[in-house]
Amino acid sequence: MEFTQRDFLDFCALDHDARTGWLQTRFPEGAPVHWWFFVIESLESRLSRFSEALPEEREQALGRGIETAVFAASIGSLSEARSVVLTAGLLVRASLLKGVLDIPIEGEVDSVIRSALGAISLTPETALAAADRRREEGRNLEESVHWPGDPTVPCELPEDEDILRLVEIEEMLVALRPLSALMVDPDLRLKIGAWFDLEGRFELGDVASSEMLRRWNEKGRNKRADT
Repeated sequence: MEFTQRDFLDFCALDHDARTGWLQTRFPEGAPVHWWFFVIESLESRLSRFSEALPEEREQALGRGIETAVFAASIGSLSEARSVVLTAGLLVRASLLKGVLDIPIEGEVDSVIRSALGAISLTPETALAAADRRREEGRNLEESVHWPGDPTVPCELPEDEDILRLVEIEEMLVALRPLSALMVDPDLRLKIGAWFDLEGRFELGDVASSEMLRRWNEKGRNKRADT
């Protein structure tokens, strides 16, 4: 499904209460995830140093983008983790304009950090255990890589919800790290800092990580093709 500039402008002109009705009319079967990416990326582009947007338009784009990411999560169209990642992207863009444009984003950074901590559904111990299992899967996958011409041996990756949650946590941490210096609340700094400190213990080797990602993507494509 393609989206037009008119769709974007119509949606952005609506207040919070009117959006649900507009979405039901425009997308009777539910707004696809890439619709939200389209809206937020369009707003994010106005925060570029190379954008010709006026200062007030930049400020409005930041506010509207954050509002949209939060709204999409509130109606279940985006996960809380994905909403955090998209919001962080907007804030990183805005932080690059500090000194060029007076956007008070420190409070927003604390807010998105709180959202991220709320979206983390694993304890540190459970996350490390999931990382260990993923690392073992990665080693097994690395050993099972076949060169061109070798017979293909099908391999079904086990379903592991905690590993999927771990990936969400990692994506949030990567998105939030550039904002860490802008945090104001020392309690938040301490809590998210503990997760930043764990990042290195989650990592896979490059070869195992690439192979696992390839297999997961392939599995996802096959699953979509069957539906």
